[in-house]
Amino acid sequence: MTTTNPDPRSMELGVDRWLTDARAYNLLWLGRWLERAYGIARGLLWLAQRDAEGDPNLDAVLMLHTAAASRGMSVPEGATTLDTLLVARNGASVRACLESARYNATFVAPVELIQNLADAIALFEEQDEQPATLAAAGDLLRRMLEILDEAHGTVEQAWFHSEPLSEEEVYQRFVQQQQQQQQQSAPQAAGE
Repeated sequence: MTTTNPDPRSMELGVDRWLTDARAYNLLWLGRWLERAYGIARGLLWLAQRDAEGDPNLDAVLMLHTAAASRGMSVPEGATTLDTLLVARNGASVRACLESARYNATFVAPVELIQNLADAIALFEEQDEQPATLAAAGDLLRRMLEILDEAHGTVEQAWFHSEPLSEEEVYQRFVQQQQQQQQQSAPQAAGE
C-alpha cells in the first residue's frame, strides 16, 4: 500500500503530524486577517450600495469617517478616508489585511489559498489610480469579494472535505487504522 505525502503546508494531520504552536498561531492570524478584510469590504460595499441608491438619510463622508474610527484608524493629512480604508499600508485597510493574511498563509495554507489572496491583492495593484468614489470602490470590492469567496471554497475543500466519504475510502481508513494499531502494539508486546 503506497501512501502519498501531503504538501508540508497542508492540514492533513496523521499519526505522526502535529498541529504545532507555530501552525496554530498562523492559522489564527490567517483567519483574523481574512475576517477583517472581509468585514471592511462588506461594510464599504454596503455603504456604496446605499450611496448609489441615493439614500437621503446617508451621509457617506460621515459613515466613512465612522468606519475608519471604529477600526482605530486616523486619516493622514492629504489622504482620503476611502484610501485609508481600502489601500493604505496602515495594517488596517482591506489591502493591508489581505497582505497580512497572505503572509500567514505562506506558513500553513495550500498553495491555492495563497494564490487566491495574491489575486485579491493584485486587484488593487492593477488599478491605474485608486477608486476616488464609493461607486468605483464598490466595483473593486465586488470583484475582490468574489475572489475571497473562492478562497473560502479552497479552505472548505482543502481542510474540511465537505463531501461524504465513499465506502471504499471508509474501508481504506479502517484498514490503515488497524495496521497502525498493530504496529504500535507490536513493540510493546516484544518488550514484555
